[in-house]
Amino acid sequence: MEEKDKMEKEKSTASPEISKPIHSEKGELNNQNIYEHYQKENAQISQDSEKDGQNKNQQKNSQENEQNISNNNNINNSNEKTKRHRRRKDEINERNFKCPDCEKCYSSGPALTNHRKTKHGYGNNGEKKNRGRPKRDDQNESVQMNPLNKYNNFFLDENRKPTSSGQSTEDKIISLDTVKAFSEKIFNQCKDEIFQELADINQYSFYKLFIDNWDKENPFPIKECYSDPKLCEIPSKIPTYSLDELFFLYLKEFANKTNKDYFWFMLKFVILFRECINRLRNNLVKKENQSENKKFYSEIYNAETVPDICNDFFVDFMEPKNFYGLHKEELIELIQHFCYWLYSNQYTQSHLTLLDN
Repeated sequence: MEEKDKMEKEKSTASPEISKPIHSEKGELNNQNIYEHYQKENAQISQDSEKDGQNKNQQKNSQENEQNISNNNNINNSNEKTKRHRRRKDEINERNFKCPDCEKCYSSGPALTNHRKTKHGYGNNGEKKNRGRPKRDDQNESVQMNPLNKYNNFFLDENRKPTSSGQSTEDKIISLDTVKAFSEKIFNQCKDEIFQELADINQYSFYKLFIDNWDKENPFPIKECYSDPKLCEIPSKIPTYSLDELFFLYLKEFANKTNKDYFWFMLKFVILFRECINRLRNNLVKKENQSENKKFYSEIYNAETVPDICNDFFVDFMEPKNFYGLHKEELIELIQHFCYWLYSNQYTQSHLTLLDN
């Protein structure tokens, strides 16, 4: 009994079996042999898994290569199908598309369309485009070439030249009565803006100059001008015509070279330009102690600084008042003509560049 209980106790305390026991050559269990056995099993499993991974990668790469080769073959086949043979000129026998603007013929519609676009200036809608700048007429070309031609041809313009030969002599001539009537009209138009201090036109000194000298053949004694500008150390001190006298001579010279409507335009320009200059230069008169004689700048000084005032006259004096009813582009033309007249007659050393519209 005691031996039986002892054997049962030993069976209960013994460790359960994990795997088949490995016997040594002597038939006894050995822990070292068990460890080596498991090491070999693990190594074999890892080698098998690596081989499986390599096989899978090789299989995947081969499939990708086959797919790429297949795609390339498809692309090449499609290119071969879509590629067209381009015919040479000697292979084209029929040219049925003739250009309506010239004698050239083409084998296709697109070729003809491209020809008309590049050679004849047609747009996509089939309408012909206007290419380049418009051509100038002969008169404008001569004006552009030389400022002197612009000055000489100034009164050949349709709106400036004298009236037709069918009119009477009285209608052509700018008489003293015409000057009086135009001056009174301009005075009344500008009285609120410019002549507020004058009761009537008879108090206007520039108007008196016209009344006293219009019918005289030589109203002013001949005075010096800038015959040799290199010898003029102080140009403003040279005794020459006053600015009022030059305004008068300018209108007198061209009165019979234009029509009455344009002469009225010239007279209004001269009056407004004179008043602008006097307002800008009156401080100079006061500095030189000339205020006691109650004369304006235009009655004392010459025209040397006139071209320098043109821009102020146009921008600051005329533009805010909407040019006093004068046409802006025509006013620019007349300013240029007047300044060139001053320069060409040596009444000023300043030269105003003439620009064509």
